[in-house]
Amino acid sequence: MELGGLPLEIIISNGIFAILFVWLMIDSRNEAKIRETRLNEQIDKQNETQKRIILSLERLDQQVTNFKKGE
Repeated sequence: MELGGLPLEIIISNGIFAILFVWLMIDSRNEAKIRETRLNEQIDKQNETQKRIILSLERLDQQVTNFKKGE
């Protein structure tokens, strides 16, 4: 039996691989979304930490400036 010029056996044998391919593609995309979410969370944490470091350094600079003025 032929379907559109292709023997049914070829369609069935390749259908298994097509299903596997689609499943792997969907699974890979889901894993990539999870990785991207984790990466964005890590970047947000690093940005917040960098802001705190900058504020601390600015306060330290101000304290040193005030100390020098007091001498």
